[in-house]
Amino acid sequence: MKTAIVTGASRGVGRATVKLLENSGYRVIAASRDLDAMKDLESENVEVNKLDVTDEESIESFCKKYEEDTIDLLVHNAGGGAGPTYLIYETMENFRRAYDINVGGPMYISQLLIPSMMKSDSPTIIFISSLCGQVPFRGSGNYSNAKRGQMGLVDTMRLEFPQYGITVTEICPGTIDTQTEKKDHALTAEDMAEAIRWVGSLPSHVNINHLEIAHINGSKYVL
Repeated sequence: MKTAIVTGASRGVGRATVKLLENSGYRVIAASRDLDAMKDLESENVEVNKLDVTDEESIESFCKKYEEDTIDLLVHNAGGGAGPTYLIYETMENFRRAYDINVGGPMYISQLLIPSMMKSDSPTIIFISSLCGQVPFRGSGNYSNAKRGQMGLVDTMRLEFPQYGITVTEICPGTIDTQTEKKDHALTAEDMAEAIRWVGSLPSHVNINHLEIAHINGSKYVL
């Protein structure tokens, strides 16, 4: 049985991914700051763990639990902006936090889990990024900048991690609607989960560098 770690698992894409991977035969480690919101995900093959990707001690404690395990798939789904998004109102605290969420935290988690992933026959790291990192919009402030930084992190990891046998993929969606009342021209959390499952199922010699996904009636320029 393969083992997957999914961050940001309490809602949206993360929650949908946990459910799909479990149904696909994975042992899934679901991680989020909101432990209570994940309680209903617990099952024979799903473990829930508290993880704050902006906190070094939280990351170290989490990764230490699995240093003896074989990790086949690591999904960096936790993301988002922080506070005010117009740059004229931006604060350094929020700007740094956005980078901790989207760049620093995922980098540190990946670094600490390399030994566990090297035990796998086909280890894969997937980043859930955003088309906003390519095409910023007014008011995207710290989020678009952090996602652009995340893209740089992915590009660097893709150059360095093959020596450990690890493939690295970036999935960039357009608008994702995880609300009860669905928006037109938006992807669903389940659409994203299926893309993640597919990338994780590929042979070890195949690397999907960059995957853009949008609704068939949507546009990468309309987020």
